[in-house]
Amino acid sequence: MKKILLFLWLAGIASATQKPNIIFIMVDDMGRDWVSCYGAGHQTPNIDRLANQGVRYQTAWCTPICTPTRVTLLTGQYPCHHGWVQHYDVPRWGGAGLRADRFTTFARTLRDSGYATAIGGKWQINHLGKEPDALKKHGFDEHCIWPGVEEGRPETQERFWNGLLATNGKRTKVPYGPDTINEFLIDFIKRHKESPFLIYYPMLLTHGPHTTTPMNQDDPPEGKPDLYAGNVTYMDHLVGKLVAAVDRLGLREKTIVIFTGDNGSASSGTLDGEPYPKGKGREASWGVHVPFIVRAPFLNKGGIVSRDLVDFTDVYPTFLELAGIMPPETLTLDGISLVPSLRGDEDPFKKRSWIYSQIGKFRMIRDWYHIVDNKGAFHNLLQDPRQEQKVNPLDKIAPGRRKRLQMILDRFPKNAPAPFPEFKAKHPGLN
Repeated sequence: MKKILLFLWLAGIASATQKPNIIFIMVDDMGRDWVSCYGAGHQTPNIDRLANQGVRYQTAWCTPICTPTRVTLLTGQYPCHHGWVQHYDVPRWGGAGLRADRFTTFARTLRDSGYATAIGGKWQINHLGKEPDALKKHGFDEHCIWPGVEEGRPETQERFWNGLLATNGKRTKVPYGPDTINEFLIDFIKRHKESPFLIYYPMLLTHGPHTTTPMNQDDPPEGKPDLYAGNVTYMDHLVGKLVAAVDRLGLREKTIVIFTGDNGSASSGTLDGEPYPKGKGREASWGVHVPFIVRAPFLNKGGIVSRDLVDFTDVYPTFLELAGIMPPETLTLDGISLVPSLRGDEDPFKKRSWIYSQIGKFRMIRDWYHIVDNKGAFHNLLQDPRQEQKVNPLDKIAPGRRKRLQMILDRFPKNAPAPFPEFKAKHPGLN
């Protein structure tokens, strides 16, 4: 009976929204310290506009590094459960990568429920040269991606100028990779505007090697920090271009657009006028605390800044609820849907009271104020965002919060076995 009621409830949501289109945009190697609506000095007008039209979450966590974040996002499971606890570059280092016979991505679930699906950008968790049908197996009808640096194939190194992209199985050199991918996705939207679609857009920018963009190639910046800043500016331009296409096609009211990042910044930015530490790969809050903006006009009027907690395991169940899909019994998900939060529901039992992240054997957990890690550190992030000071002994509430977070952290199991033998050889001692 409970399953029937759940299905009817989900079906009612999908009917009310007519199965909304879903666009998930994930910038590479950029945290909040480069997004102006979060207090960064660098200006990102298109992302800011998206935030003004939707919900800007103050606290969202991923993992501190690329591929574990992507696997967590796609599977809806924490790294300790799926086993991909450290970065592993499959095209470069070999191995089976993310196996479709072991994990069901959100793309496959949505495609099997009637969504047209596409990926544009970066994959890196399968060797597509050796497994050209991997993206189909994982649920993507179409693709336009940089396949990653493949061992023994130097032509695969280029992703930006004269980049090598694979578009629906065909590999070609293109003038500037990020432009080609953006145009491919806009064309996909035009071709599928009459039926629900899912776009997964793991962007190439702002990952290195940092080079010029079409905006500054005639007057190249000098030095890596300025090149990185130029990459952020062009990334913002591409986000604006894609969102503008959605609006121009009359799809705004039935499309949810999510913008976020895959880890902390690769180049130190600023927040509220102060330098902010480079976060990529760091065992700290700034390694995982990323922008998270959601525009969903069918759920709210926008202009909202939310203190609700989010981590990347929440994306998968959110997509299921939006699409009216009851998860199969074989699917294990660690997150909870963000739909109640996006609707402005005040019921605390429909929201998170903690979020979690890890890299390797390092684990951390936080609530709205405090963070605890498995090395014994405890900090008040509102008063001490850089985690440099001990919690004030006069804070009588802190011990109880520490005890609660530590109790939750202790419940997490040991890391699952590495997803394939080559991973364990590259990262010994993680299991």
